[in-house]
Amino acid sequence: MKNTFYLPFLTVLFLLGCSSDDGGDPINPQPEPEPPVVENFYEIPEALDAYYAGVDFNLEGAELYDELAAHTIAKHGTFLEYTQRHDYLYDADEDPNNPDNVILVYTGESRDKREYESGNNSYSPQTFNTEHIYPRSYLENEAEADLHVLRVADKDVNTLRWNYPYIDGEGKYSLKGEAFFPGDEWRGDVARIIMYMNLRYDESFDTMGGMDLFLEWNAEDPVSAIEKQRNEVIEDAQGNRNPFIDNPHLATRIWEGPEADNRWDGEAEEPDSQAPTVPQNVTVDEVTFETVTLSWEAATDNEGVAKYNVNVDGEYYTAVSSTSVTVEGLDPGVTYEFTITAADAAGNISDASAAVEGTTNADEEAPSVPQNLKVSNVAVTSVTLTWDASTDNAGIAGYDIYMNGEFYETVETNEYTVAGLTAVTTYSFAVAARDLYDNVSEVSAAVEVTTEVATGETGSTDLIISEYTEGFGYNKILEIGNPTSEAIDLSAYSLKKMTNGDPARWGDAYQLQGTLEAGAVLVIANEGADYAGLQADIEINHDIVNFNGNDPVALVKNGEIIDLIGVEGGADFAKDVNMRRKTTITSPSSTFLTDEWVISTDHEDVSGFGEL
Repeated sequence: MKNTFYLPFLTVLFLLGCSSDDGGDPINPQPEPEPPVVENFYEIPEALDAYYAGVDFNLEGAELYDELAAHTIAKHGTFLEYTQRHDYLYDADEDPNNPDNVILVYTGESRDKREYESGNNSYSPQTFNTEHIYPRSYLENEAEADLHVLRVADKDVNTLRWNYPYIDGEGKYSLKGEAFFPGDEWRGDVARIIMYMNLRYDESFDTMGGMDLFLEWNAEDPVSAIEKQRNEVIEDAQGNRNPFIDNPHLATRIWEGPEADNRWDGEAEEPDSQAPTVPQNVTVDEVTFETVTLSWEAATDNEGVAKYNVNVDGEYYTAVSSTSVTVEGLDPGVTYEFTITAADAAGNISDASAAVEGTTNADEEAPSVPQNLKVSNVAVTSVTLTWDASTDNAGIAGYDIYMNGEFYETVETNEYTVAGLTAVTTYSFAVAARDLYDNVSEVSAAVEVTTEVATGETGSTDLIISEYTEGFGYNKILEIGNPTSEAIDLSAYSLKKMTNGDPARWGDAYQLQGTLEAGAVLVIANEGADYAGLQADIEINHDIVNFNGNDPVALVKNGEIIDLIGVEGGADFAKDVNMRRKTTITSPSSTFLTDEWVISTDHEDVSGFGEL
């Protein structure tokens, strides 16, 4: 809709009068000229006319930037809490072809909305979480909960991206050193979100890869249907829109660079009702015990194919933007039927391809028997077992340890410390290997060992680290317990972290204070932890609750380590897990013994914190 402006002007009329000798009429005045017309640079769609009222789009460069920034800020009238994102984000990222699903950024996969990761979500599995396109670690205040910067992403891909800047590339998403390429189909989405964050919050382009990169991506990858959908949902939720989705050409007008698509050129966008052609020549390229890799010829479409839907035995499996996929999580020795459909950005879907069958490899071969089982580090209540690793055609999943002829524990490595033993007692140990598909080897030759004689006092005498959680982001929690029968003055105690398991990198101590009563616990959490139901005694922003799964944590008394979680060397001993001390363990240990802990991958279950 064009807007017309009349420029003010001053017209000076000179009346040329004359009179004849006989007193004739004066000469008539000249007619006024028409005022000049100034046209708006853009023809804004009628649906957006009211939203952008007051913005002078005849401006350009810094002047247009300032006016558009002020308008976007003013329209942002509702500021959401980060936990409120669940109420809106899954509608914003909804799959246009399946309202029960969301589309994941970077992969283009369609996942069930119920699979979002949260401690308040009882559904299983939980496969996706929230990605900050501009990393959360760089944001402050309301910016971290702005829906425009949030997208749903596969948990593993989100972890891969971390908080790295973006870099140019080709094809699907990939990590290139310490920079991330989002994939051909997501370059424009990322660019327009980064531009919004610069406009709305003055966040730096350079931190994320540079203005030139995002101007290029904005021009090369046009606005998608899901971007348009997001703008509508987010405006309803928080009041403002991403103007670079409404018109990518605004970036060209402000920052110059490559000429981007002008969606405000006055031409109506015709609805697309034409479905893509059917994908042809679907073939099985490779099979393993659990996967089948497929490829097919690209479909065609009048506007372009947005994705391919992969179906397994007639059921939807995933969506991809490339012409190949590896179907995972299959069972060994089973035949599956696969079909492919093509979809465009408007939601039109082709007929299914001809079905193709693929059979995964079967595995009935047991691993080799573990050899050279040995005992070392014999103590009063513990011994260490080691043995040579077994081999297997499919791969070793773990080892079953037998104590006195009875199954004791399954472990993943070929070294294990058995704790909780009785002093001056003889034990017999043996080991069997287990492969990925539960084929089990014969049991190894047994070894015998007698534990040492106990010396000194017995019973609980000091504090222990009683529980630990290492989760995503800021979800880091420690619990200190008092299993003794007396209250303990905490002034002699502190906590320290060893970064990356490097003994030369012990961080600053966190001094404990007050008194911990007998049988009581002290829960210390990172102030950014957002687990539902967590009741922390202390919430702090300190190095001691900013650990990763390879950072040992020590309980220190009068300068000496009395209890320890973790090992030196930088190996992940507790990544994305909850560890709770077994109830039989009531004394600290300066050596980390995994047998003293109940370890769970459900790190969002915080119900155990608060009691011994």
